[in-house]
Amino acid sequence: MRALRLDFESRQLGIADVPEPNQPTSGQVRLRLLECGVCGTDRSLAEFEFGQPPKGESTLILGHEAVGIVESTGQLVVPMVRRNCGPLCDMCRRGRRDSCLTGKYVERGIFGLHGYLCEYALDHEDDLIAVPPSLADLAVLVEPASVIEKAWELALRLHIGQPRRVLVLGAGPIGILAAWCALQNGLEVTVLSREPEDSTRAQLLTRHGATYTRILDGIRADIILEACGSAELAIESMRTLGRLGVLIILGARPAEVSLPCLDMIIGNHVIAGSVNASRQHFQQAVTRLESYDRRWFEPLITRLPLARAVESILSPPPGAIKIVHTISE
Repeated sequence: MRALRLDFESRQLGIADVPEPNQPTSGQVRLRLLECGVCGTDRSLAEFEFGQPPKGESTLILGHEAVGIVESTGQLVVPMVRRNCGPLCDMCRRGRRDSCLTGKYVERGIFGLHGYLCEYALDHEDDLIAVPPSLADLAVLVEPASVIEKAWELALRLHIGQPRRVLVLGAGPIGILAAWCALQNGLEVTVLSREPEDSTRAQLLTRHGATYTRILDGIRADIILEACGSAELAIESMRTLGRLGVLIILGARPAEVSLPCLDMIIGNHVIAGSVNASRQHFQQAVTRLESYDRRWFEPLITRLPLARAVESILSPPPGAIKIVHTISE
């Protein structure tokens, strides 16, 4: 079968023919992959910033934003990304593998397990989220949307007042999904990004009720969701926070930054990181995506064949917002 592999010895990314997975054992099912999205994590992996192949192997099949069909039942499913540590820590035992305490988890297409930019995969039934056929065209967004569901829940739990204003940093797929989630929850949303105000991304946001800006001046926020990859901008944006304000970090890359400690003390500000998602968040993402107007997504998704996966990761097509690779029909 065809697969997108990252070779940690030759430090190359390429499409290759690999053996199909064996027949499923007890508790497993075989998936026929339909689509798999590409995100910043895949690009960081391709730059060898982090990641790890399965034990005893030198290559890793990429891809974690997947949708497929269980061959034995025909059920449309989205696989979860992270798998429990072992022996189970308290959080993994409670079904919150996204908050694993040991750090000894593995993640499909990222750490220690092959991903889904391939034609077939084996998975445990407990690691799959059922998706209704009516959501087939958007199911590939369930995984990134689940990350937003977790971040949103965390932000509302940490802000002990009554937040009204949300600032989203970045107008990539995560930023757009974060803005739509906040809008649907009745909050005022501003998105800050560097694209021109007449860009597709900006128009996609303003058309549905968000304010788009390229500067921080004049913004006031109760909650900030960082989805831009910049730690410096995340910290700079804290000057927009009101009392009890919360900053959620989703994608900032490592950087040396200075915290505005006095302002944080006076304002009772909170900074928190959020990664991955639990089963509950995946299921909430399914429900959220079902509630949106499908026309919103037409400019968002660019579908390309698996054969173009190397190109889409190393040199994304200009203007594309969310790249999704079709694997089979």
